[in-house]
Amino acid sequence: MGDTNIKYDEKFGINTFKREICAELGGDFWDRLTEDISLPDIDTEAACQCRRMRAFMERFESMAGPETAKDILCRVRHGLHPSQSAWAREEFLRAGDLDVFLRSHMEKELARFEELNRSGGDFYGQYITDEVLAFIRGNPSMLAPVRVGSVLHVMAFPADMGGYLGALDPAEKRYHACHCPFAKESIRSGAPVSPALCGCSLGHVMNFAEAFLDRPLQGRVVSSVLAGDLSCQYEIDIPRDIMDEYVKT
Repeated sequence: MGDTNIKYDEKFGINTFKREICAELGGDFWDRLTEDISLPDIDTEAACQCRRMRAFMERFESMAGPETAKDILCRVRHGLHPSQSAWAREEFLRAGDLDVFLRSHMEKELARFEELNRSGGDFYGQYITDEVLAFIRGNPSMLAPVRVGSVLHVMAFPADMGGYLGALDPAEKRYHACHCPFAKESIRSGAPVSPALCGCSLGHVMNFAEAFLDRPLQGRVVSSVLAGDLSCQYEIDIPRDIMDEYVKT
């Protein structure tokens, strides 16, 4: 996943979407996009099973086009920016080797969860039981990007790991996996928000990689619970010059 200690600089919400959409397409586009619809509100969207965000996304994709919508949503990234993970750049340069850096980061993250398991502490309200810890160990890309060739693989940490592991119904498993207050309740409604919204989560996971590589990157959503998959997974392309200089094996 990357940096699990980020302090958010702003309250994430529809204004974060507005800022990035206006920066790319202008204020007139935003006015036309939002004409005669109720804007989604992060604090109340669950109560309407995210119907407002579903309508917003349908119109946004239709008006902007799928590729433009993806690019903008990737910049929304829950309000994050690489400077919030600036420490990672220093550690990466100190390591001088991409695999050494990723392995060290993963070991530190795993040690943190092992300590939470021993002490009974929680991770954003989630207790790290033996079952949860075993799942984390079996899916290391939840802790740090895993390099396969010239691609970094990342898996999102389920929002409610206990509920996720205990769910027998696939829809319930997807529900417990989803973090997004703009989309989560739509999974139970049977009419989920467009999976294009997961571009925001792609930007979130790319934020860490862009921080330690100190540049914008390209990536993609590989699987998404909004698209009917059982987990959210992403790929991030490693630039050729990084492979040449920082990959030793």
